Amino acid sequence: MRGLSVLVMILSLTGCVISSPQRVQYNAEYSNRQDIHSHTLYRFMVKPIKSSGEKYWGAGDLTELFYVKGDAASSVELHLDYASKSMTVKSIDSQNKTLDVEKYILLDESDEKPSDSNVKYIYLTKDGELIRKVKNCTPDMSVACQWWDHRIFITHNGDLAVQYQQGAVGMLFLLVPFYGNRSYLEIFPGVSSRSILHDGKST
Repeated sequence: MRGLSVLVMILSLTGCVISSPQRVQYNAEYSNRQDIHSHTLYRFMVKPIKSSGEKYWGAGDLTELFYVKGDAASSVELHLDYASKSMTVKSIDSQNKTLDVEKYILLDESDEKPSDSNVKYIYLTKDGELIRKVKNCTPDMSVACQWWDHRIFITHNGDLAVQYQQGAVGMLFLLVPFYGNRSYLEIFPGVSSRSILHDGKST
């Protein structure tokens, strides 16, 4: 009887929270996405079409997402070199002047992250997505793992979609399981092809 009471208590306290206010939009955009391998050069506006209204790293600002200085930036340029597995990110002002540059290593999904913490990297999937993922597991009384992911892809009309996911899973006091996941979507408009050529040369 005591065992049953404990089980009922655990089940009643089990936490499961899932929040995804833009799920329908995300599913529609994701199912019609472009393969980023289609081009080597992309440019997008710094600010999204519509803000998610939440606070997290990269929310509402591509310069923050890609770690480039951008107080006066109007756009961010991504130059992907698939042969050398690298990506160059530039913040650019309204006069087409480069403000800052960052270099990234493009990793396959199965690759281990670089041992040097100063090296910037991002995962490039076979089907043409960019993914940044951070995970932290703490073996304490909560036995919890937390993760923070950015899934980045090109929409069917050439904009940049960024889905942010934050989640946690664990056992509270080694007894009570809990799970939580939040995800938000922002779309950053692409810059007109008259301002940039997709084969690697700016006008």
